[in-house]
Amino acid sequence: MSKKTLYEGPDISYHNGSVDIKRIRDAGCRRVGLRAGYGKNNVDQRYISNALACYNLGVDVLLYWFSYAYTTDMAAAEAGYAIAQAAKYWQSCPIAFDFEYDSVNYARKNSVSVTKALATDMAIAFLQRVKTAGYIPVIYTNRDYLRNYFDMDRLTAALGTVYVWYARYVNSLPASEAEIPDIWQYTSTGRLAGVTGNVDMNCFYTDFTDAVKADREDKCNLNIQSFQIAANVAGYLDAEGKLLVEDGIDGPRTQYVRRLITLKAKKSGSKYLVGSSGPLVKWWQRRCNEILEHSQKVDGLFGNASRSETLMLQRRLSLKADGIAGYNSIQAVFYN
Repeated sequence: MSKKTLYEGPDISYHNGSVDIKRIRDAGCRRVGLRAGYGKNNVDQRYISNALACYNLGVDVLLYWFSYAYTTDMAAAEAGYAIAQAAKYWQSCPIAFDFEYDSVNYARKNSVSVTKALATDMAIAFLQRVKTAGYIPVIYTNRDYLRNYFDMDRLTAALGTVYVWYARYVNSLPASEAEIPDIWQYTSTGRLAGVTGNVDMNCFYTDFTDAVKADREDKCNLNIQSFQIAANVAGYLDAEGKLLVEDGIDGPRTQYVRRLITLKAKKSGSKYLVGSSGPLVKWWQRRCNEILEHSQKVDGLFGNASRSETLMLQRRLSLKADGIAGYNSIQAVFYN
């Protein structure tokens, strides 16, 4: 008997270009797979914008890290990179070890032949670190990998529960495979509102909601706290006419104030002159310097130099590059 589909959802990465998470959610997708990155701490170029959208819209996620490991130490390090990206937004969520044919080919180019024992050891190293950090271990696999690369008995003996994300592009799973997946990736040529072109689609048979805890609300984010302090000095008030509580939490009151703020230069002919000024511009200049590792002058004057730095930061974080520090750009630098 086949498992009951709880809901469907895509998995996306930089290769899908700019996607509209709200349209995806409104199409009925409760969970979205996001590539957090790949290899040695290469963060997916769309991860920040996709993750922020999922977080703000209340869309659950399944994160995955595409592995280029060929030792257990490398696999454990990749898990650390994935956890670091997850922790920006979620205290707990499913994180998958994604080890595929390209991973095997990369290992061969580095004089390593990936055996079943090595692949299983690397999966254990990755997923054990995921589990220890409080996240939910998931292995991405297919029929060939279950036969030739992953020893599931060893995985479950080492970790207990390991959820299986199973790639099999057929109309329906054969009876012999129907009980394998917790998530079934059934096509790579799906079509979905909010995504241009083909997209991977998945049936979710397991709902991870009970295992996932709310995050961030109990933690002080110093980037948010310094923003709140600057907004208060600048005289911004929340919807109730009060100064912000400087608690480092991006709650409704802080979000309200953030919607009031647009930091930008003033255009005069073909030139950009100083427009916005004050403590929030200083805060923005500092965050640009920290993220870009630059040294623009922190003078509280948003002119041509600050506009140029803003454009560079927006491109780095896969944001709309308009040179204006508004709601989305400010939020992005909270978590970078």
